[in-house]
Amino acid sequence: MGLSYQKELEKIKKIIKKKKGTTVKEISEKIGINRNAVAKYLDVLQTAGEVKVKKFGRSKVYFPSHSAPISTFPLTFMFDFSYELIVVVSNDMNIIEINTPLVKYLNLLKKEKIMGKPIKNLPIAKSCPKMTDDILKVLKNQEILEDKIEYKRKNSSTSDRFLVKFVPTTFDDGETGVTVIMSNGNLVKTL
Repeated sequence: MGLSYQKELEKIKKIIKKKKGTTVKEISEKIGINRNAVAKYLDVLQTAGEVKVKKFGRSKVYFPSHSAPISTFPLTFMFDFSYELIVVVSNDMNIIEINTPLVKYLNLLKKEKIMGKPIKNLPIAKSCPKMTDDILKVLKNQEILEDKIEYKRKNSSTSDRFLVKFVPTTFDDGETGVTVIMSNGNLVKTL
């Protein structure tokens, strides 16, 4: 049963990826299973962050997702090996995860004290309100956004410039958020 279930999900993902906008009825006709089953499969794919849905009148149209599905276990392990500065924010604008390079860059004592707190309390977000605005845009539009921000650390005479990617993210529980990835080639040498 589980293998068949996975095969159906793969078929549906291929159809959505190929057509880039399809309905339950169209998928049902294409793969030969009833609409109720297709709708349940689509709910699974949507919860996993693999597809997104837009309503057009009474119809739901499914598209490939630009969201990055994230599992929280490998999250901390993977992020701490990155030279990029990364913070993951929930849809209620709280910090879910922050990587060690960002903790060090901001001279924060412990990342555990930051977790669960509003992103607006993070020093870089306090001085760059544009960052919070961009997170809200990505939460609303569910599309990747790139921007540039400038941040001056305490006791520093110069500002650091970052290229920032805001990536819509879907968590294991189906909730959405945003992964913020800040890149600055000069910082790699100092961290």
